[in-house]
Amino acid sequence: METSIAALIAGLISGVALGLTGGGGSVLGVPLLVYLVGMEMHLAIGTSLIAVGIAALVSSLHHMREGHVIFRTALLMSAASIPGVYAGSCLNRLVSGNVLLILFAILMIAIGINMLRTAKVQHEGEHRTEVWLILTLGTVVGLLSGFLGVGGGFLIVPALLWGANMKMHDAIGTSLFIIFINGVAGMLSYHIQGRPVDYYVTLIFVIGGLIGGVAGSKIALSLSTKTLKYSFSALVFILAAYILANTI
Repeated sequence: METSIAALIAGLISGVALGLTGGGGSVLGVPLLVYLVGMEMHLAIGTSLIAVGIAALVSSLHHMREGHVIFRTALLMSAASIPGVYAGSCLNRLVSGNVLLILFAILMIAIGINMLRTAKVQHEGEHRTEVWLILTLGTVVGLLSGFLGVGGGFLIVPALLWGANMKMHDAIGTSLFIIFINGVAGMLSYHIQGRPVDYYVTLIFVIGGLIGGVAGSKIALSLSTKTLKYSFSALVFILAAYILANTI
C-alpha cells in the first residue's frame, strides 16, 4: 500500500510538471521513483521512460484539440530519436547506479539553466523547419532519454522554437507528442534487451501522471512562459542539490 501511494504521488507531481513545461517536467520522474518510491536506479530509468511517455500522450491530447501539435515536425524529430533511445538504453546498463544519479543531477542543473536562458523566448510567424537542427537534437534527445530515462523536453522545446520557428504553445504540444513516441521506443528497447520493468509501479505512476498531466496542461495555457520557467528551474536546482549531497 505504501508503495502504491508513493508511486501515485510521484506520478502526480511528475505529470503536473510535464504538462506545465512541455517535457522538462519529465526529469522529475527518475528522482521521485528512486527517493519516494524506493526503486533501484536502472529500474527507475526504464519505468520513468515508459510512464512519462504515456502521461505525455494524454497531456498532448489537450494541445491537439487546440491545434498545438505539429505532427510533421514531431515525426521528423522522432525518426532521429528512436535509434538514440535504443543506444542510450544499451549504454546505461554499463554504468553503476550511483554514477547515473550523479550524472542525472548534473543534467538537472543544465536543464534548470537552460530553462532560465529560454524563459523569454517567443517566436511568431509561419513554421520554418531547419531539418539538420531537428534531426541532430532528435538524436541527442533519444540518447539522453534511453540513458537517463528523461523525456528530453528541455532540448525538444528549444529545438522546435529555433529550428521550426514555432510559437511556445505549439512547441510544448509537439514536444509532448515526441516524448510519447520516445516512451514507446524505450519500452520496446527494454523488451528487446530482456531487461525488467516494474509494470505495477508503472501503472500506478501513470495514473498519477495522467491526472497531473491534464491539470498541468490546462494550467500552462493560463500562465506566462516566464513564470513557468522560473518556478520550474528553482525546483530542479533544489532536487539536483539534494541528489548530489545524498549520493556523494
